[in-house]
Amino acid sequence: MHENSSGVRPARTKRLSFDVATSWAAVLTLAISVVAFIPVITIPFLYTKVTIIALGALVTLALFILARLTRGNVIVPPLPLLGALWLVPLAYLFSSLFSGVGIQNGFFGTELETDTFGFVLILAMLATLTALAFRRTQSYQTFFKVSSFVFGITLVAQVLILVLGRIAPSFISPTTNLIGSFADFGMFVGLGVTVILLALRLLAVTGRKRTLLLIGGGLGLLMLALVNSAVVWSLIALVSLALFIEAIMRRRPMADDSDLDGVALMLAETETEEEAGASSSLAAPLAVLAISLFFLIGGSTIGNALVSALGTSVVDVRPSWQSTFDIGGHTYASSPLFGSGPGTFGAQWIQFKDRSLNDTIFWNIDFTSGIGFIPSSFVTTGLVGALAWLGFIGLFLFFGLRALLLRMPQDPFVRFVSAASFTGVLYVLALAIFNVPGPLVLLAGFLLVGLFVSSLRYGTNAREWGVIFARSPRIGFIIVFGLTLLLLASIVAAYVVIERYLAGVAYTEATVALSSGNLEEAEADIARSILFAPSDRAYQLAAGVGIARMNTIASDSTLAAADAQQQFQQALSGSIEAALTATRLGPNNYQNWAILGNVYQTVVPLNIEGAYDNAKAAYDRAVALNPTNPTLPFVLAQLEIANENAEAAEENLMQAINLKRDYTEAIFLLSQLAVQQGRAREALEAAEAAAYFAPNDPVVLFQVGILRSANGDNPGAIQALARSVELNPQYANARFFLGVMYGISGQYDRAIAELETVAALSPENEEAIAADLAALRQGRNPFPPSRLGALGIPQGSLNESATNAPAQ
Repeated sequence: MHENSSGVRPARTKRLSFDVATSWAAVLTLAISVVAFIPVITIPFLYTKVTIIALGALVTLALFILARLTRGNVIVPPLPLLGALWLVPLAYLFSSLFSGVGIQNGFFGTELETDTFGFVLILAMLATLTALAFRRTQSYQTFFKVSSFVFGITLVAQVLILVLGRIAPSFISPTTNLIGSFADFGMFVGLGVTVILLALRLLAVTGRKRTLLLIGGGLGLLMLALVNSAVVWSLIALVSLALFIEAIMRRRPMADDSDLDGVALMLAETETEEEAGASSSLAAPLAVLAISLFFLIGGSTIGNALVSALGTSVVDVRPSWQSTFDIGGHTYASSPLFGSGPGTFGAQWIQFKDRSLNDTIFWNIDFTSGIGFIPSSFVTTGLVGALAWLGFIGLFLFFGLRALLLRMPQDPFVRFVSAASFTGVLYVLALAIFNVPGPLVLLAGFLLVGLFVSSLRYGTNAREWGVIFARSPRIGFIIVFGLTLLLLASIVAAYVVIERYLAGVAYTEATVALSSGNLEEAEADIARSILFAPSDRAYQLAAGVGIARMNTIASDSTLAAADAQQQFQQALSGSIEAALTATRLGPNNYQNWAILGNVYQTVVPLNIEGAYDNAKAAYDRAVALNPTNPTLPFVLAQLEIANENAEAAEENLMQAINLKRDYTEAIFLLSQLAVQQGRAREALEAAEAAAYFAPNDPVVLFQVGILRSANGDNPGAIQALARSVELNPQYANARFFLGVMYGISGQYDRAIAELETVAALSPENEEAIAADLAALRQGRNPFPPSRLGALGIPQGSLNESATNAPAQ
């Protein structure tokens, strides 16, 4: 074991080595993951970037291991903060093992989401490798040069996208970007603007470099204005304010002290030499502070006007602090220590969300995170995760402030690296508390953690430790053996990452094929996805393809009866097996149980033994996992109708309406159920309630018109049907029955006009209503009360006098 006092290391001639390759691999992981953009619908955008991050981390690890094996030593910066970095991955590991979510689900999730153990492990690994591999100023310079280049590409690409979005909005959306969601783009740009401010303040940049920094900062502020995030503006304002105050404190007064003659001075200190460039560093933070406050104060007016003008308005909806705390409270009541498991906030949300949210426009959104990334992690990893996050943040603040205030590096550039990385990490941590940053923003933040830990070796009186295991055979054997195993594990891990990515691509291709009706291609893609990496969503999609296959077979009149029966039976058994497998792989996913119920419900009208009971059992399980979702009792009502159980169907429909008072589909179906039972008055009340919540739905208005006619309100029926036709002029049924109402009301001219329009819609219509038109033209009513029931109008108290009224 050896220790070395830190100091600024002299520049070495660059040479190709595993150490240099390691630092380049870490930097290129960020660069490639940012610029990677494949505009193909079957290539998952974010999952591609996450896969690049994972592979980059594994390549960086492999190169670092090879560097250590060839050099025979391991040198580490001050260890406490490096150890604190691993508190969070350890918490995720314990939660994966002991929360019941399963190690595979906890590690990978669906697509290695940010709240999984696997992704957090990758972040910690990259941060650690950065701390270990970046030992010289050349590495720092490489990092910031490449990062600046990537930041510039991101801004220029966004400018081009904005221009194209204005020219051809159908081709590309103005909010498309290289980072992820438009909110993620704003967070990433905010981080870049923060580092630019620190560079202008702490580095003596002149000439072209200063010009490029100012241009980048200006473009960054423009992009932040288009995102218009209050959280990002607030953080930028705080950084600008701190830099402005710091510059004021270090700025030498422009005037002499002759105006202080005879004045007793309090708090007078010896003047210190001002840093170079301090006098010119006031303008940038002051300007950015003013712009930030401008958009914070006028964000709801000027900011929104700018966003609307350029078409970059997006809705960033997340649960509130109260909702996040409520979900956490329910989770801690049953699993306080390890939480619900990594990546399971969505499952907790659908199980415990407040019913009142069903009365908002976001009622059918299954949120996968809470108000912020770290608060969501508190829910999924329990007290262990909460303490891990608090411990890491607390230790980072303690060691970071101590290093910057008491042990600041002497070299100006290393001082900038320390200050910029520390500030950048605080920025990302604040975002993680108040928002949900995407994978690229979190990657940048954790790379800055590693960069800051690396810079601690340059602090005053700091020491770094090293082990030269090449000189000790016994210790060397253990270390070399361990590093070799880790190298082999990284190769295996790379294979698994690629395999799961290919499974994700195949799943996306299957989804696209199914949406286009290509069942053969969808089945082949699903089989390939399952071959690479079985998942509940793949089997869920396979069950959906099976349902589509059964519907296709049932509607194919060209098939022989024996062939149709055989193919239908194969599709049914395959769908059932796929749905059952999905429930085994994801027993806490209500969608798996819902698709199982859908499979059985498809064959309930065929009176297949056990279909109804199995469908109901599956739906009941889905309701237990998602008790506030009104669509599930609605689907149960459809099942009961298929099973000819009107009373149970009505109970389920009432339950759906109680969960969501403006659930138009349920209200409409309830009215149809009442019609079938001969309760025209109740049916009308339900239909009019549906029309109240959906005043521009032509189908609902059509039903209201029919039911008003059944209850003797022909003028009201004409009003509803006329509005339905106004909303959808091609709605043949509504137009026909409007003609019927005109006919039984004696308004033959209007009736003829409506029926002629219906006849013009298709030759079949013309043939079907030819006799009715002929009767109307002769001044006779072709729609006596005895015929209305056959046409589908429920029989109620019809107004006979209105039926036989003469033409007006």
